[in-house]
Amino acid sequence: MSAKLYYDLEDFKASIVALGNSLNEYPESKYREEILFLILKSNYLLAFNSILSKQKERYQATLDEYYSFITEYPESKYRKEADRMHAASSKILKGETDTLNNANNIIK
Repeated sequence: MSAKLYYDLEDFKASIVALGNSLNEYPESKYREEILFLILKSNYLLAFNSILSKQKERYQATLDEYYSFITEYPESKYRKEADRMHAASSKILKGETDTLNNANNIIK
C-alpha cells in the first residue's frame, strides 16, 4: 500500500488524496477498512496541524469522514480510536476545548 507512505511521512494532505485514489482504483481492496481509517486519521491530523483559519473546515471534514467510516464499518477494530477523533473534533468545533490538549490525548 504505497499510498500509506504519505501518511508515514506525515504529509496528511497528500495522504488523503493518495489513499482516496487507492480506493477509487481498487474499491474492493482487502485493505479498504484500513484505508478509510487512515483517511479519517489523516483528516484529523491535518486539522490539528493546520493554521487556525483552516481548522474549522478541516475538523468538519474529519467528522464527515468519521460518518462515512462508521457507516461502512460499524464494528471496526479501529472504532474506539475513530470515536475519540469524532469526540475531539466535535468538542473543538463547539469551542469546548482547545486543539492542543485534545489532540495530544487522542494521538498518544
